[in-house]
Amino acid sequence: MKSLLLLCLLIWQPCYAVDPDTDSWKHPEPITYESLRTWHARGGLGKYQWPKEHKADLNGDGKDEVFLGVSGFGRGMVYALFTERKGEWIILSEEIEGSHHSFEPIPAKNKPWRDFRSLLPNGRGGLIETIYARNGKQYTAKSAREITAKELHNDQEETNAEPDSGAKRRSTTVPTAESKPAGGTP
Repeated sequence: MKSLLLLCLLIWQPCYAVDPDTDSWKHPEPITYESLRTWHARGGLGKYQWPKEHKADLNGDGKDEVFLGVSGFGRGMVYALFTERKGEWIILSEEIEGSHHSFEPIPAKNKPWRDFRSLLPNGRGGLIETIYARNGKQYTAKSAREITAKELHNDQEETNAEPDSGAKRRSTTVPTAESKPAGGTP
């Protein structure tokens, strides 16, 4: 019986690890522009490979809104989104998923705030495209779809085709949810 108890303790000990540096992954509360900037400067999210910050002008005023990392995961990071108004940073969302790909504003149709898209690796050679839209107060996920590795490969082949080969030349930009049916391939 003592042998069994000793064996259990020997197995349990390496499995029970306490991270002494919780400040590196535990974001500050409440989430504010200033608290996240300070946290990043102290090493917050230091072990993650994804960018801690992205920028994009989402309202067409010529000034970038700022995406700051809040937490990380295997394929990307969760960002909080901020805009500056009269010298104050206002939070537009606490939960935007992103990765090393830039957030891409989608041209607006008579709206001051543009929708934007986020691309995450799907783990199978493709991407997950999520479209975020402002609901009046904050940005939330509007739609999501998977872009398969095959779709990406086909887009790349068509882009690299010689112009005189008869193949259509296409941009390597991944189409938005507005230009392709949601939930599947064309």
